[in-house]
Amino acid sequence: MSVSSKQQGFSLLEVLVAFVVMGLVVGTLLQLFGASMRSVALSDEYSFAVQVAESRLAAVGSEIKVEQGNVSGEEKGSGYHWNVSMEPIKADEKTEKLQVALQMYRVDVAVTWKSSEKPREFHLSSLRFGEKL
Repeated sequence: MSVSSKQQGFSLLEVLVAFVVMGLVVGTLLQLFGASMRSVALSDEYSFAVQVAESRLAAVGSEIKVEQGNVSGEEKGSGYHWNVSMEPIKADEKTEKLQVALQMYRVDVAVTWKSSEKPREFHLSSLRFGEKL
């Protein structure tokens, strides 16, 4: 038998190349996993901001009086701040002729918070009726 036929296994160079390839693959997988986890966390933050905005918008007319101005606050223990601003909508000539005791208001809700030291923001708008000015 010749010397080359007795050798079995891998050379040191082949083992090193295999480890480098495996390290690159594992590093790439870990980066992808980390990025997807950050995306899931950010999605959860936006989902909570939507809930805050919807609850504040639902409170307009019951807890928050419909009138021109701003109302703001913070969700307890969450770091989410909200601001509700209401502006009357000017009626056109046809609508002004109607004898309606209600005024339409544009209601904007802004929710702000910090995510990884970056300021984030979510806005929601709607229309509500209030007392005529």
